[in-house]
Amino acid sequence: MSNAYSIKFVYHVLSITIVICLLFGFVTLYPATALAATPAKWSKVNIPSGGLAGGWVLAGGSDVKCLTAAIDGTLYAYGAGLTDTLLKSTDGGKRWSAIGNVRDAITGIAVSPADPAIIYYATVSSVYRSADGGIYFQKLPDVPTRAGAVVTSISVTWLNNNIIAVATADANPAEFGGVYIFDEGEFYHGWADAAIGDYDVYALSFSPDYPASLQLVAVVSNEADTFVFNKMGNADWNTFIGLAQLNRDNCIPPASVVAIGAAIAFPEGYQSYAASSFFVGINTGTAEGDVYKITTADTPNNSLATDLNCGMDVSALAAHLDTQQINLIAGSASTGYVCISRDGGASWAYSQKNPTGNAVTSILFASDFDSSGSIYAATSGNSSALSISHDMGLTWNQISLIDAAITTLKDFAPSPDSSQLNTLFLITSYLEGSLRHSLWRSLNDGASWERILSSDSTSVDSLSLVSLPPEYSPGCLTLFVYGASNGKPVIWKSQDNGQSFLYRPIRDPSTGTSFNINVWTVADADTLYLGSADGAVYTTADSGYSYLQCASAGGSQLNSLALSPGFANDGAILAGNIEGGIYFSDNRGYSFVPLPLDAASPPLEGAVTVAFDPNFTTSRTVYAASDVADSGIYRFIIGTSEEWESIVSSLPVGASINRLSVSAAGVLYAANGNVDGGMERCLNPRYSLTPLFESISRGLSDGAKLYGLWQRNGQLWSIDLHNIKLMTFLDTLTSPVTLVAPDNASTGIGVLYDHAVKDISIAWDTLTGATNYEWQCSFDSSFSTIPADCSGTASGGPMYLPPLQPATTYYWRVRACSPAFSLWSEKWSFTTIMDTATLDLILESPSPGATGISIKPVFQWTGILGAEAYEMLIATDADFFHTVILKIGDYALKTNAWNCDVNLDGGTVYYWKIRAVTASTRSAWSSVGIFTTVFLAGETVPSTIPQPELLGALATPKIAPSTSATTPASSGLVLDIPVWAFYLFGGLISIVLLSLTIVLIIVIKLR
Repeated sequence: MSNAYSIKFVYHVLSITIVICLLFGFVTLYPATALAATPAKWSKVNIPSGGLAGGWVLAGGSDVKCLTAAIDGTLYAYGAGLTDTLLKSTDGGKRWSAIGNVRDAITGIAVSPADPAIIYYATVSSVYRSADGGIYFQKLPDVPTRAGAVVTSISVTWLNNNIIAVATADANPAEFGGVYIFDEGEFYHGWADAAIGDYDVYALSFSPDYPASLQLVAVVSNEADTFVFNKMGNADWNTFIGLAQLNRDNCIPPASVVAIGAAIAFPEGYQSYAASSFFVGINTGTAEGDVYKITTADTPNNSLATDLNCGMDVSALAAHLDTQQINLIAGSASTGYVCISRDGGASWAYSQKNPTGNAVTSILFASDFDSSGSIYAATSGNSSALSISHDMGLTWNQISLIDAAITTLKDFAPSPDSSQLNTLFLITSYLEGSLRHSLWRSLNDGASWERILSSDSTSVDSLSLVSLPPEYSPGCLTLFVYGASNGKPVIWKSQDNGQSFLYRPIRDPSTGTSFNINVWTVADADTLYLGSADGAVYTTADSGYSYLQCASAGGSQLNSLALSPGFANDGAILAGNIEGGIYFSDNRGYSFVPLPLDAASPPLEGAVTVAFDPNFTTSRTVYAASDVADSGIYRFIIGTSEEWESIVSSLPVGASINRLSVSAAGVLYAANGNVDGGMERCLNPRYSLTPLFESISRGLSDGAKLYGLWQRNGQLWSIDLHNIKLMTFLDTLTSPVTLVAPDNASTGIGVLYDHAVKDISIAWDTLTGATNYEWQCSFDSSFSTIPADCSGTASGGPMYLPPLQPATTYYWRVRACSPAFSLWSEKWSFTTIMDTATLDLILESPSPGATGISIKPVFQWTGILGAEAYEMLIATDADFFHTVILKIGDYALKTNAWNCDVNLDGGTVYYWKIRAVTASTRSAWSSVGIFTTVFLAGETVPSTIPQPELLGALATPKIAPSTSATTPASSGLVLDIPVWAFYLFGGLISIVLLSLTIVLIIVIKLR
């Protein structure tokens, strides 16, 4: 290596090292600024919506047809009735986007089995191709259909290249369609007539094993009978595999079947050979269709078509081989019904909860069915949608492209514990001829939704209320819904999280007549309390099969019911009606009494909402509020209060409270239904004086009108009626701030500058969501008096305090104050450093020059504020070279007096001095005191005794006292150097030392 190269190498290494060191020095040595937490505010919860922004979860006026899956699981569908009609989903059908600017009426969609980016769609007369996942489409040559015939089906396979086949049919009598094939590998691209003859072709499909078998299957009709044809490669139809003629109900003689629509389903792993089987579904339009099993046979024999008797016109069919058993799912052409067979069609059962819509257009096993268990069903007609089943078709929920709207949010229920489940339930409605309702479920806090029940379902007229029991969890997936069925009020109960429901009529236990409910509350998975229009409270302990009792809570319509937090033990219930009345039961609703007991008239006005304090068992405190504007919020202590006490000094003008909710931590929330009213929040509603309320509206849209409050683990939800939004507020500010530094009860804090203590900073842990903090520092722990400049706000710590008094104990605390208040932190204290420059330690006893002092004297001196201990020296010489008593360090004296516990010599002159100490500093020594002990028998009295006035020069000891590193220099010159300068200086020194070390290492290696 040359010297020039070595020098250049060293230069580059050194340059890079210096840059890295500079960055490292500033990052590690300079105090870092904490990142601001996300402010706590209202935010919108995603709810089902339409259009591009909503991913077409809602698609009013649409029908879902031609559902198709690519080999990578991407879904494609025809959204009939939408402006852009070709749709794509990459998340299992939860959200859709329009692709290719396609606005055609589509009759079929197919995707290449070799390349998921190659997509085809057919119209009544044309086929379009995209090679880029649907961004752009090109039209293939026109399909040479017969006059009047339209394309009914399209299928694509792969054999060295893509091969497309389309089927056509003609609706006119004695006029027919055909089959046409387009081979993209041919030199001349064009459609070839497959010469199927005079037949209308309603479905065709290449077999899954086409590269090996070259099989193409078609379902055809000559308008008198229906057949299944097979074509193997370029051979004529039915040359190798015989045709199958469909025979309705397997009759003898055969009964003809005339199809107007058909579907073909190959089971997973299908291979074409003699006696292999696949399935076709037939729609006759006259309820004479069915599912047929086609068992192939070599020509000249005919293949066998066996009617599997599912009992309906079939427009959609899917098959899946599960081990050795074939599962079949068939969809009705005239209803939303789905039939299921788990034994290859030997037996059938209807779904317990069908997809919504008037006809099933497509059924599809998800590409990941073996792991997800998902099956899709697309429907058309009123309330059409893409539905999904996770239980082999027993129950179906709508997930997207739902022919519905949302104009009102009616009720809501979150799972009670997010550590168990992040589940939400929401009831919505819209008007379309009549009021239509939907119950939605989200398993991920609103990221996606499924409609699990609706008034488009069988025997569902309306849905009004939804609620969960307190024990709702993975082990108890119970759900209750209230509404009407066949004109009668009913309760639906689900024990599988809304997949299936059983409903029970609501009847009065004494008369047997139906009654409507306005409010309810759920005690457990079987027990409910229902409030009626006449003030009666009904109880059922078996989920509505029967009712145990009926108790009156006033004579007016009930507006709210609440159970105590310890209901299982105390059986306490609160009820509020629409005329200001409040009633209480402590016997599980067997009877109710008014609050207060002697109330001659309702204590409030308007519709009352009630709530229990979370510590009701001991506090006996309950709360109430009214929806009458400016009426306030009230507190009542059962067994103590004589009337309801207003606990809020002022609310926003026009405040109308429609729901109260109290958290487990005791925080009281109130939904303000006034325009832009937001939510009222109080951290200490049981405070004996007037508690502090604050309005929380940050994040709400203009004109927001909140209705209802639901909470779970500090997260709240409310419905914005005006903007049709579900809003949530995560209250992260209910806990007190945690203090960090200085340590509680620290002493000797700060640095002394000109008799004032400075450089004291306080620090605390930030709270998520807090943007500002309030701090206070006071002489007393009650904070009744705050010294000037000893309070303020800060965005975070550390916070430097103003100059403080020396040797003084201060108390301090912190709380979040924006965007909402938190509880105050604990009260911590610290004691500032002593002003060592002005201390005047006075020796009081023995007095200077005293004689005849006991050989066990009592020493006493002035106490010093802030001193933790006192150090003492006693010697027989003024220079303290001959010390006889040494009270320093761990032996320092804790008080400003000490009774000597050893015998001094009699008739002896002693010298003593004192200094005050703390853990971090020491004062100067006091002046030296002198005394003479009493002469004992036989001792000689000295001729002279040193006098106190002669000892001034002896006041300074020969050994310098230990002082704190933070004590100012004795010269009196104080430099107010910024803290950052020390960090910078230290960093630069580190850089220089590190650089020199690296250079030295490199030079040594080069040598």
